Amino acid sequence: MAAAAPVSGLNPDRLPSQYLYDRFGREHGLPSDTVWIARQGPEGYLWLGTKNGLARFDGVRFTVFNKQNQAAFSSNDVRDIEVAADGSLWLATYGGGVLHYANGEFSALTTADGLADDIVHDVHIGPGGSIWFATGVGISRLRDGELQSWNKTDGLTDNRTFRIHEDGRGMVWIATLTNGLSRFDGATFHNFSEGSGLDSTQVHLLFADREFGLIATTITGTSYRLTEQGPVLHESSSLQQDLPLHAAVRDSDGSLWLGTYGQGLWRLDAEGALEQFTLTTERPGYVFELLEDSEGNLWASTMHGVYRLRDSDFLQYGQPEGLAEAIFVVTQSPVDDAIWAGSEGSGLFRLATDGTVTRFDMEQGLSNSNVSALLAEDDGTVWAGTFGGGLNRIGSDGSISHFTVQNGLPNNHIMGLQRDRQGRLWVVTDGGMGILDEVTGDLHLHQGLPVETVLREITEDHLGRLWLTSNSGLMQLQDDSITVWDESAGLGSNLVSTTYVDADGVVWIGSRESGLARLEGDRLFQFSTEHGLPQLSVLAILEDDAGRLWMSGADGLVSVARAELNAVARGTASRFNAEFYTEADGLRSAQFLGGFQPAGWRARDGRLWFASNRGLVAVVPDAFEQRGAPLRPVIEEVRINGEPVTLTDPLYLPPDAGSMEVDYTVPRLGNPHTLQFRYLLEGFDRDWHQVGSRRTAYFTGLSAGTRTLRIAATDSSASQGPATGEEATLTIVRAPFWYQTWWFRILAALTIVLLAAALYVFASRQALRRQRRLERLVDRRTRELQIALSKVEEISRTDSLTGVANRRFLDEMLDSAWQQCAQQHAPISIIMLDIDCFKQYNDSVGHVAGDECLRQVADALQSGVLRDEDVIARYGGEEFLALLPGADAHAVAGVAERVQRLLRNLKIPHPDSPVSPYITASLGCATVWPAEKGTPDELIQSADRALYRAKDDGRDRIRVSGEP
Repeated sequence: MAAAAPVSGLNPDRLPSQYLYDRFGREHGLPSDTVWIARQGPEGYLWLGTKNGLARFDGVRFTVFNKQNQAAFSSNDVRDIEVAADGSLWLATYGGGVLHYANGEFSALTTADGLADDIVHDVHIGPGGSIWFATGVGISRLRDGELQSWNKTDGLTDNRTFRIHEDGRGMVWIATLTNGLSRFDGATFHNFSEGSGLDSTQVHLLFADREFGLIATTITGTSYRLTEQGPVLHESSSLQQDLPLHAAVRDSDGSLWLGTYGQGLWRLDAEGALEQFTLTTERPGYVFELLEDSEGNLWASTMHGVYRLRDSDFLQYGQPEGLAEAIFVVTQSPVDDAIWAGSEGSGLFRLATDGTVTRFDMEQGLSNSNVSALLAEDDGTVWAGTFGGGLNRIGSDGSISHFTVQNGLPNNHIMGLQRDRQGRLWVVTDGGMGILDEVTGDLHLHQGLPVETVLREITEDHLGRLWLTSNSGLMQLQDDSITVWDESAGLGSNLVSTTYVDADGVVWIGSRESGLARLEGDRLFQFSTEHGLPQLSVLAILEDDAGRLWMSGADGLVSVARAELNAVARGTASRFNAEFYTEADGLRSAQFLGGFQPAGWRARDGRLWFASNRGLVAVVPDAFEQRGAPLRPVIEEVRINGEPVTLTDPLYLPPDAGSMEVDYTVPRLGNPHTLQFRYLLEGFDRDWHQVGSRRTAYFTGLSAGTRTLRIAATDSSASQGPATGEEATLTIVRAPFWYQTWWFRILAALTIVLLAAALYVFASRQALRRQRRLERLVDRRTRELQIALSKVEEISRTDSLTGVANRRFLDEMLDSAWQQCAQQHAPISIIMLDIDCFKQYNDSVGHVAGDECLRQVADALQSGVLRDEDVIARYGGEEFLALLPGADAHAVAGVAERVQRLLRNLKIPHPDSPVSPYITASLGCATVWPAEKGTPDELIQSADRALYRAKDDGRDRIRVSGEP
């Protein structure tokens, strides 16, 4: 089964610089930077053949297959990968023959099986199902399970074959690097070399294209159409570009992507225009293979890793496209729809609808290069306020005139511009605000503003009221009256940066420090992070056709439905759902700029333009792709007591299965970082574990029985559409210990009954004489039975390896402690500890030493937590959790520091740790007051986030939830 076809390819209307480029190499987990081939398998994984092994990529992590972990591999150099109709993979290796991957197992075909040579360069699956192999000593064909080979003695032009392709007529074309082409009809070879149909003996590419047909290219950059008579010079001038083509793929939008041998990556669009794409790498010239995946991303295999090119949901113009980096303001001309952008230090830019960029600077007559305010008018005039050079009027004829303090302006720092309904031009400067006399240049200052007020923007609403933003709050100017809303009136901050008045007359207020506020009539409502606001900086507010507000800020771009905001403000909802976009979503920078007017602009075509420190960002709401492909989780590996086991369904666990770890994923090759996971072991977990982006589930203390593990994923990105996913399930059957079986329980019950009966008969016969002796005997037997039952109960609550509490007992103690602390109005804290680089430790010293290390760490934890009511539990794998009822944030930090010292004092050598020569651990602490808020799961999640922050900060650290 082949991977699903993509909905669309890379947007052909974008400039090369407007795509998102990501590189993956050895530092990301690839076994080699030399990547020969990339193919997508039926489950969505990307398979990569490298010089040092085969890699499987789910979008986040690489799994490597090589001769160190696979018996079928005798060479790690994987040159080609092809996906068969049944979903299996065929791999060409350099020196190890052909590998076949099916049902999770690798098998090999070599010269011992009839393969022409174990050096294999190319694999081709023909239309009829025959599989062809181009090898170092001729070609081979696998058909109906039989191998047949041909070489130079059979008429092949050369033994060293490089590419092979079977066309729809049953003709097989073979390319070589030393003696041209061969055409094989099944019986006879027809050869074409330099001087006999080709201009070079080096043929690098055979490619079947729906538009150009079957083509072959040589190292000289010449392309040939392959016909029944042989190769003929291709008639398309688009292909004759003197490029030594080595790879080609036509994407879903009709563009032909070309990889070259030494001259990088190129795109030939539907109109025949050729454009180069620069891969920012040390050696970008050699592109060995190209692939378009099912999500529309383009993958280029090179000598310096594999590159991913993908679309951004944002259209961005910055320095690579001819604009400046730091853009202050943006507007649109109503005459020709051109976008005007004012920059910091680089002047004024005009972006025409055809993409042409024109720059205006002091050389063209602009008074200053720092453009801080813009206003485009219906007659073609553009007003450009500057920060330090006054005001510029750019006429429709290109003439520029200046208004400065010499003409009567109170200050040369222009902050905002507004033409009101009466035709008056309002100018906001750093020294006051007023109406500009455009003939004399005089500014008639408005009187009555609060003293020492620094104004920012001025906006007129549909009722003719002027709204002013300032460092003293929001002001409304109507006739001669001024109304002020500031912190005393309910605003979160006086530093108001922007406003937006919607169609209902509601005023939306953006602040630099307190986020968003809403003014409806006289009712002011301040939103906060508790309502769902992801950042407390709002610099520009725009609305799209769907009724969503888009807000730029210092940390990213926010989108939220206006109706949801209204519901929270009116008290009919407590939270709204906001989408937050950063660099992970394709932005060049999440740092937007504001404080000048306008920092955002809605264009006539519906695009929303925002100013940022990396140029302009345009949101095209309708272009946010709703890919809608269901999320299909895949279970990759299960480890029992730290050791991998064969994955079957159902999965049978032995009675001594103390811990279980399950690795899972969703293959997502475009933007995998928006995936969020959860899992539930039915009959064991009380509720779903919401684990964020973590792709491993941990379990300890599994009791006997049959349970079903369910794994689900959601997509947090609005650009991906609603999260509609399938679930991965795995039936898990844990065998009981002998004393946990039904027959043992029945036998034990019968034994007790018989023993009681015997004792009763014996007691009756002895009656009064032995009554006291019998009572002592019964008491002793009862105590022994209670001790035995207590031991069984202790076994069910204890981790068999470390002797500390297991996960199940921890859950019981956490619930009990939570209720007790809630009744007593006391805090409760937890410490989550993870041994750093423990997998590397196991790999280096072995699992026996790893188990001993876990026991020593558990003993150190027991000695570091001193109170009787505290609980130490093994949470999963190398992860421990300390439950500290009654401990506040200060106390838990002290316990964490004591535990860290004890672990360091153990001085357990770690031969493969990048952190320390000894075993270290990362700790995450969290505290909550159960009587006030929260749940036990939220407390654990807070500690888990703190733990992962400690690991992200370099490991061997303590991080406390809530700290910056």
